[in-house]
Amino acid sequence: MAEMNALDALLGASIEVEDMVYIKRLKTNFRVKALTGDRINKLREQCTYSEGKGSGRKMVVNEEELGGLMISESCIEPDFNNPKLLEKYGARDAGDCVQKALLAGEVATLSHAVLDVSGFDRGEDDVEEVKN
Repeated sequence: MAEMNALDALLGASIEVEDMVYIKRLKTNFRVKALTGDRINKLREQCTYSEGKGSGRKMVVNEEELGGLMISESCIEPDFNNPKLLEKYGARDAGDCVQKALLAGEVATLSHAVLDVSGFDRGEDDVEEVKN
């Protein structure tokens, strides 16, 4: 089979990509969808704050908040905007619900899965290359 050229590949591609992520503690799969680079950048902007004063002032990203927003935006099942979930965990919004309903390692697992399904997956060869 002949390889497709990049233009044809893009023209025929869909950004509707999903994956299942097993959460051991809950003994269930979460279904996540890919986020576009534009959407991730907007979420990052939402989580970026000014810290310090004067010339020492810098912009910092609240990574915990970003992870919660990425998961809440990407997660198809469960829906972290579900009123029952928000009420159970006393969450103000879906991102807050992610942080309150999941353990830190589960948030990390889902964040990595969202990035992977969104095209940020790095093969083992790439990781080894970076290490060396």
